[in-house]
Amino acid sequence: MKRKWYLRPMVVIVLIVIAPPIGYLNVFLNRGKFELNERLGYLAVATIFAALWLTKFLPHVWRIPAIIVVALCGIYLLGKSK
Repeated sequence: MKRKWYLRPMVVIVLIVIAPPIGYLNVFLNRGKFELNERLGYLAVATIFAALWLTKFLPHVWRIPAIIVVALCGIYLLGKSK
């Protein structure tokens, strides 16, 4: 079965790398269309890139708390998927 363009692996990875929030939304809203291992891999990569993204765009005071929140959200989503 052919997947829609926004569910293809290369498109999902590009979305995650360029704009992690959009990549998260894409994976989360279409979680039923991915296999479990595939979804967990995408969420793990999105969590890492979201943390890197936050270090670039947030002021110094908010960096560490924001990274902790993103990491905890990623851990929660990964644990919830199992």
